[in-house]
Amino acid sequence: ERLVRSPLLFQKVDYYMNKLTVQVPDSINKSVDYILGKVSPAPATFKYYLVHFLNTYAKSNVVGMDGVYVHIAEKYYSTGKAPWTEEEQLKKITENAKTLKPILIGKIAPDVKMYELDIEGTIAAENAENEYERWKHKRVVNLHDIDAPYTVLFVWDPDCGHCKKSMPKMLEFYDNFKDRGVEVFAVCTKIYDEMPACAKTIKEKGMIKWLNVVDPFIKSKYKQIYDIRSTPQIFILNDKKEIISKKIGAEQISDVMERILKMDEKEQKNGDLEKEE
Repeated sequence: ERLVRSPLLFQKVDYYMNKLTVQVPDSINKSVDYILGKVSPAPATFKYYLVHFLNTYAKSNVVGMDGVYVHIAEKYYSTGKAPWTEEEQLKKITENAKTLKPILIGKIAPDVKMYELDIEGTIAAENAENEYERWKHKRVVNLHDIDAPYTVLFVWDPDCGHCKKSMPKMLEFYDNFKDRGVEVFAVCTKIYDEMPACAKTIKEKGMIKWLNVVDPFIKSKYKQIYDIRSTPQIFILNDKKEIISKKIGAEQISDVMERILKMDEKEQKNGDLEKEE
């Protein structure tokens, strides 16, 4: 256990995890389990590396690494293998894992039901009840109803400075990829009495070209389901509505989409060659 306080062991573990392990969640999960299995006879060492791994992947900005966080939380924290953790903190870790698990890379994106936004902004009601009656007749759109090879779930807020900066990039992205099978499902986060702000921004920024939707009464709970803690948020889904990328910036989306298309084209060609053989 004294090796925990020396640089020798940590350097070797760090090299193994970051240089010798393929940097995808499935491989990292196996390496985490391997290391923790090796150090488990030494309680202090086990505690050090379990906490280290959890914190590392909780803070990671690399897309998909939340899959490692979920694995660690479920296998070790939820099963009582981290008894030193305070009850409140343990609850937070396990709840975070439950929230993240349905929206990991490769999972089917949870379906959400929205209303198509009235772009003219003719949404002024005296109270919520009257407004609800008015919205009952609006067109309802489900995320899973979008029939496209790729769907981009784009969550934005008209008062968000980052969203305003992102919008030109998102519009440029859509213009470049709409003819290549990409559709945008843009969710404005405002509720029923703030819809004019959404409509005004859409008209001013030229966002009318894609599908704009809202959840005026927050019935779908999309913010909780998709762990929306800030805006903008971007998820890229394939034709099966599987999440293939997420939590990326608007300045990255064109490059990411280009890579996705090239990978899919390569897989298609390989599949065609195998059929010929």
